[in-house]
Amino acid sequence: MTRTAPQFLRYLACGGTGVGVDYATFLTLGAVGLHYQAANIAGYALGTLVSFLLNRMLTFKVHDQVGRRLALFLAVAAIGWAASALLLLVLVGWAGLDEALAKAATLPMVAILQFTLNRRITFRAVPVETAAP
Repeated sequence: MTRTAPQFLRYLACGGTGVGVDYATFLTLGAVGLHYQAANIAGYALGTLVSFLLNRMLTFKVHDQVGRRLALFLAVAAIGWAASALLLLVLVGWAGLDEALAKAATLPMVAILQFTLNRRITFRAVPVETAAP
């Protein structure tokens, strides 16, 4: 098994927790009448924060440059959200699929996209600059 496989499994576990928060928020807000796209934004934001905190500590084990990494994680999350919103538009708006089922269908695609971007950009090891002699 490559080094990436266990890391991806940890990412899925941490991200799964974030997704659970996202999905629960989406369903709860939808149940009280919020439009599915607005519920998607709220769920996505809360799930993203949970995912960042867990992945920073457990998956990528980085503790430096928290602000920079959070900004990059949020940028990746925005890309993922846009992909999610577009997929929801197609699945719900055009194909007429149930909102909850459509949301569930978007999750694996967005997870793979975001893992790849976060691994290569957000949580990439930053070389420590050595002081000049």
